[in-house]
Parts: sequence; C-alpha cells; structure tokens
Amino acid sequence: MSKTQVVTLRVPNELKMRMEYEAKHQGVSMNNLANYFLTTQLSQIEALSKIEQRISQKNITELKSSVQKILSAVPKKKEIPEWDIVK
Repeated sequence: MSKTQVVTLRVPNELKMRMEYEAKHQGVSMNNLANYFLTTQLSQIEALSKIEQRISQKNITELKSSVQKILSAVPKKKEIPEWDIVK
C-alpha cells in the first residue's frame, strides 16, 4: 500500500457541491473522486508535455512528412453512407 499525505485544498463552494453530487452519483468518496480527477488530468498534461517536447525536436518538413505518411495509409471511401450525411 502506498503512503498518503493529507492536503488541504480550497475550492469554490459551487465546485465542492458539484464534486459531492458527482461522488454520490458515482458511488465513491469525495477523496476517491478528487484523486481520480487529479490523476487523470495530471496524466493528460504530462502526456501533452512529452508530445510537445518530441515535436519541438523535429523540423516542420519532418512533421509534415510523418503526417502525410499517416494520412496516406487511411483507406479512402468513395461514398459517404446515407446515415452520415448532415441534412
């Protein structure tokens, strides 16, 4: 089991009420919900940071070439299905 620390976090009343509602709706504690939100958001920020770091090491020509290679591998459909046409 990992060690934990207590952190006091000040949030606006409306946010607290929304979190309480969502925690109750999900059937979890406020603590579990807050940990989930913090973990998922931090993971997304870290992933974006790594992507930005990798992109910054490439030049625009290499990036365009990579994107074009990916797009050329996508199969092309001749017709749009009827159900997918916005009317």
